[in-house]
Amino acid sequence: APEKHKHQIGAPILEARDLTVRDAMGGAIVKGVNFHVNAGEVLAIAGVQGNGQSELARALINLEDHIEGSIKLDGKEIRGASIYESLHAGIAFIPESRELDGLVGSFSIAENLILDLHDQLPYAKGINLSANTVVSEAQKRVSEFDIRLQSVSDAVSTLSGGNKQKVVIARELSRPVKVLVASQPTRGLDVGSIEFVHERILAERDLGRGVILFSTELDEVMALADRIAVMYRGEILEIVDSGVTREELGLLMAGVVSKKASA
Repeated sequence: APEKHKHQIGAPILEARDLTVRDAMGGAIVKGVNFHVNAGEVLAIAGVQGNGQSELARALINLEDHIEGSIKLDGKEIRGASIYESLHAGIAFIPESRELDGLVGSFSIAENLILDLHDQLPYAKGINLSANTVVSEAQKRVSEFDIRLQSVSDAVSTLSGGNKQKVVIARELSRPVKVLVASQPTRGLDVGSIEFVHERILAERDLGRGVILFSTELDEVMALADRIAVMYRGEILEIVDSGVTREELGLLMAGVVSKKASA
């Protein structure tokens, strides 16, 4: 739809240069990639599962152990920072696995909603969380993000997949955010939840954030992206604009570089 791109795209906000991620044996899983995302833009990183996207997404918040190259956020080098520092520098992260990386299953919904703020006022007085504040803040997020639940005191494991994902998104987007890194954010969700996640991604874009969307879903990429970087075997084959056809994108994801690009 042509009205997709009425939003204002700004200056580069996150830039990756020669970014390499290695496995424990020293083999490169992500091989010297270069890309940037602008403020107010969705950059999709598309590819068939297992081509280095998961590792690249995690590397952007320093969750991988062996990262080389440069990641600049607002001109400031953040590669080598702690995960905590990366998040608080302004990256919101929706991990590929809600259960493993996004939530603590045995914690209450309320606790999961404020995991990132547990040591900050107004939540904490010294070490002890103020229970009333936790619940009242959690309630605000529950209504803003339309999380369907019985009680915020229930374990987060009692929620449906879509509502678990909303808890992750609500928590991540309640910090000051410059860049949203979303890794397979709709995998395994029902249609209503997918729509909600897409709306939130576009809302963040419209607020001037940079969004880096990692997705294996062609439809999702076509619907949301301003530009699309295609990953294949750990490399970015090509970065194309949103005018690309489904067929061209499908071929690129299969490792077939277009005639235009190679000319």
